[in-house]
Amino acid sequence: MSLYGRTDSAANVTKAGRGIAASSQAKTIVFVDNQEAALAENKARGINAPGWWSYYTYTDGEGNVRHKAEHLVTIAGPDLNSNETQSDDTIAADYTIVIDSQPAAASVTAPAAAQFVVAASTTPAGGTLTFQWQEDQGSGFVNLADAGVYSGSTTSTLDISDSTGLDTYQYRVVISNTGASADVTSDAALLTVA
Repeated sequence: MSLYGRTDSAANVTKAGRGIAASSQAKTIVFVDNQEAALAENKARGINAPGWWSYYTYTDGEGNVRHKAEHLVTIAGPDLNSNETQSDDTIAADYTIVIDSQPAAASVTAPAAAQFVVAASTTPAGGTLTFQWQEDQGSGFVNLADAGVYSGSTTSTLDISDSTGLDTYQYRVVISNTGASADVTSDAALLTVA
């Protein structure tokens, strides 16, 4: 039995955080299991082993966001966080989002319909993917809603019922996962309307 606890719980956060001195940085105590320790997002933050960590971010003199992670307690064989109680997924990701198939460009003759599809998954498998399609009319991407000619704006498939007036518009999708630390944005797909 570990003095610091093998699960991600409020009681164990208190135990693991004992002795951390106050500082100007807002430190967060996070629990990392084997699955989380193996993810590239966490390794990039300096979190590379299971156990309890003290973590914070700061902005350096050149405006770059930096990560500071200190391994407080190593836990051999930690329990997987199937029932996590801490809101640490912005720090220690459970999943990496992978785009398996990017949306493809489409060419149609007005007023024909058009469709854009993305395929995505998580590594390891799990969590719930959410989607938000965006459109760029030439002045930057904005979120779409299911209105007018658009449907499926929050699914993996965006349907456009009438392509009239949409020539050279671009479409992309932002994919999120409840346990992933970073959203993933697809490539932009061009709609050509003749």
